[in-house]
This record gives sequence, structure tokens and C-alpha cells, in this order.
Amino acid sequence: MEAEQRIQLIQQVMGASHVFCSAVNELLERTLGEASDGQLAMSQVKLLLLIARPEHRFKVTDVADFLGVTNAAASRAIERLVQRGLVDRTISRDDRRAVDLALTDQSRELLARFTEARNEELLSLLGRVPEEKLARVSGLLDELSVLLLDLESEEKERCLRCGMHFRSGCVLRDVLGRECAVAGQLYGRRDTGSHEATA
Repeated sequence: MEAEQRIQLIQQVMGASHVFCSAVNELLERTLGEASDGQLAMSQVKLLLLIARPEHRFKVTDVADFLGVTNAAASRAIERLVQRGLVDRTISRDDRRAVDLALTDQSRELLARFTEARNEELLSLLGRVPEEKLARVSGLLDELSVLLLDLESEEKERCLRCGMHFRSGCVLRDVLGRECAVAGQLYGRRDTGSHEATA
């Protein structure tokens, strides 16, 4: 295949990926609007879902990494949720420089409504796609992401911001051997020795 034809095919893949991401975002925005009566923005849902992770504590820097914003912006996002009664914030008993974040009954109810509505919508639209096809698409997207990321800087800590789609692992650290501050909190710190042995 000539270089020009290959570039055109790659552009087709990139375009299809963009259309899919746009369609997913529109679906989530619509579902969120219906479930929360317009009370929540998608960035707030992402933050609430992070805080909702059981038995995990996150510093402001972790929240900033996760949302892809500065520490100051992350602090403001947390403050807005506290003011609305959606997050409880207390000084950590283990580290007085850190804060502990927790959902309130109100935010748990909002998340439950959103999650149920989202799952129903996804099943109605994609539930008939064969499981093996979904697995192939997921694997291919991960493979392409790794190829693109491997060309970037040797930055050791980076978050791909999987958003509200928490997965059983992080492709960035599992394949490239880089650490993600948020993934480290969610899944435990990566055993670098075992990675180097298999790399």
C-alpha cells in the first residue's frame, strides 16, 4: 500500500474514532441532563465518580491529574461541590495537609440515577453487538493509543483521564510501563520489576 493510501486509511480511523467519541459524549450529556434535571455538568460527574471509588483517598493533585486541570482549578471544582452539598470535605486525620473527600446522600442519589439511566441507554443501543466484537474494538483502540503515546515524551506520570469509564487496569502503565497517579491510587502502584522482566 502506498504512503498516500495508508495516510488516507489512518485518517479514516481517526475520523471514525472522533465521531464515536462525539456520539458517546452526546449520549452521556443527554442522559445526565435527564437524570439530574440539569443539576450537574459532566466534569462534576467525573469528579463525583472518582470520589465514590471505595476505600480510596485522593489528594487535590490527584483530582487535578484526573480532570486534566491545575491544582487551583481542581480545588475550585471541589469547593463548588461542597457548597452545593454534594461532597463532604474534612481535614485528613493522617495528614493535616491533605483533605478527605466523601459523597453525600444527595450526590449518591444523583449518581445512582445517572448510572442506571446511562446503563439502560447503552444496553438499548449497544447491547446486541456481539461481546467478541466489543472486545476486539476495545483491544484495537488500546493498541492504537499505545502506539501514539509511545511517540510522546518520556513523562513518567501521566493520566489518560479515562473519565467515568473506570477500567480493570490502565493501558498506559500496563503496556508502556509508565505510572499514572490516579491509576496508582485505584489499582495499586505498579511493580516495575515485573514489568521490566516481561518487557
